[in-house]
Amino acid sequence: MKRSLGYLGPAGTFTEEAALRYSRNRSLLLKPYPSIPEVMGAVESGEVNEGIVPVENSLEGTVTLTLDLFSGESPLQIKGELCLGISHLLAAPPGQKLSDIKEVHSHPQALAQCRRFLKSALPAAVPISAPSTAAAAKLVSTKRGASAAIASRHAASFYGLEVLKDEIQDHEPGGNMTRFLILALTDSPPTGDDKSSLITGLEDRPGSLHAALGIFARYQINMTKIESRPIRGQLGKFLFFIDIQGHRQDKHIARALKELRAESLFVKLLGSYPRTKIFE
Repeated sequence: MKRSLGYLGPAGTFTEEAALRYSRNRSLLLKPYPSIPEVMGAVESGEVNEGIVPVENSLEGTVTLTLDLFSGESPLQIKGELCLGISHLLAAPPGQKLSDIKEVHSHPQALAQCRRFLKSALPAAVPISAPSTAAAAKLVSTKRGASAAIASRHAASFYGLEVLKDEIQDHEPGGNMTRFLILALTDSPPTGDDKSSLITGLEDRPGSLHAALGIFARYQINMTKIESRPIRGQLGKFLFFIDIQGHRQDKHIARALKELRAESLFVKLLGSYPRTKIFE
């Protein structure tokens, strides 16, 4: 039976584009889902073999929903990651002109990534949030009147829209990247060039974070990311999401994690996987 990959849909999202890049030479059947929780739930239930979800953007930061879902009881592991260059354009149904546009639909992060363009070119247009850039393109394709969508070229073409303005993101092409995670019930074997992701909870006392991070320093482990997220319902208490270089099966990584578990309230390993592959 053909293996399957769930992604944040509908067709035309940047996540679908990342899924298409990832599935090259893998013969995966792509299945769209309307939300990140539903992608993760499909992998957990075995409805699909793997899932792909966004986790971080170079302009707008972390996709907090993805991190928050990891902090619960999810058994999912990170099997891989990839980074995709993001290029936004403004598209509308055929016959519309830029001066006609009164509404701009898109995902909140896409709207935020195009603030300067919207302020200068469409100061009177109303920004309207959509579940995804592709959902915005799909909606605009069915509307009559002065509506446009911020979306990808793939989405504009898929839904029969005309491009009004290309490359409208605030930063130059190549400066807007999104990192995606490949999720499965198991992570990946060592490749020699790996990363590991984990969550830890620390005691509320002076020096607890310093002591935890000192473990990585002693074992000469490069920490590539650390981010805190509040524990829901516990004001002033936080979880720490950490990415480190190396695989959980590497001896120095395994020893460091053992010490971290002794120093922390808990440690949840989210998986070890090959380091980023970048698609421009």
